Amino acid sequence: MAVMFRRMVIAGVGLIGGSLALAARKRGLVEEVIGYGRGEKNLRVALKKGMINSYFLRSHEIPFETDLLVLGTPVRSTVPLMEEFMGSLHPGCVVSDVGSVKAEIVRDMEKLLPDTLPFVGAHPIAGGEQWGAAPARADLFIGQRCILTPTRHTDRAALKKLKSFWRKVGAKVEIMDPQLHDRILGVVSHLPHVLVYALVNLLSRTKVDRVDLKEYCGGGFKDFTRIASSRPELWRDICLLNREAVSGSLADYIKSLERMNRLIRKGQGALLEREFASANETRRQMT
Repeated sequence: MAVMFRRMVIAGVGLIGGSLALAARKRGLVEEVIGYGRGEKNLRVALKKGMINSYFLRSHEIPFETDLLVLGTPVRSTVPLMEEFMGSLHPGCVVSDVGSVKAEIVRDMEKLLPDTLPFVGAHPIAGGEQWGAAPARADLFIGQRCILTPTRHTDRAALKKLKSFWRKVGAKVEIMDPQLHDRILGVVSHLPHVLVYALVNLLSRTKVDRVDLKEYCGGGFKDFTRIASSRPELWRDICLLNREAVSGSLADYIKSLERMNRLIRKGQGALLEREFASANETRRQMT
């Protein structure tokens, strides 16, 4: 494949950023990848695994010739970090992110950046509960959805280039309004993390005759709560930045739990089974 960017900087070389670096280098889409972060140990891992050619630790050291900057930090630090970078970038550098909250980031980035630094919001829906450079892999995005969230202010040439870039690393690109993105992800991604964190905390706080309940957790509980291993500060920021959607979804879920509780408490087996059967059918329809 032809080179699309000469110098790509990944700010936050975690699972997503590291995988993107590996995929782009493997496919020859970039000539050079440079990592940025505040943890040198993680950057050394990225360097050793061939994700990046080099790295820097202070924001003002970002190379002036950077022509693609991908922000892969926790979502509440995306815009503040961009403020640190922007004075050191040359006109024409394309700026993007990989955060799972889009509306507030897109709005604030468009306010912050001049027209000479085009921004295209992106969210690759891939990955898992692992974090850091170590679990990154070049095939992470193959067949996975990547949502781009342009607005009427988005530079069309930059959008076209980012669409092609993500497709060439294997993703299925979809264009979506930033607010719609946040409402959807608030239900299907952000809410489940809140629920699982709460459930695991309930387990740790529940006492049954001084028994350590963790020793009795079978495969079902472990599978269901796997995402509680996700990075806490990342999900803290996601919930706060998308608080309206998450709070609304959580309120709806609480109502659903209360209905289930009433059915169980009153012994209404037929209605309870109907609820379970409805969920069973919906789960079968998921692709």
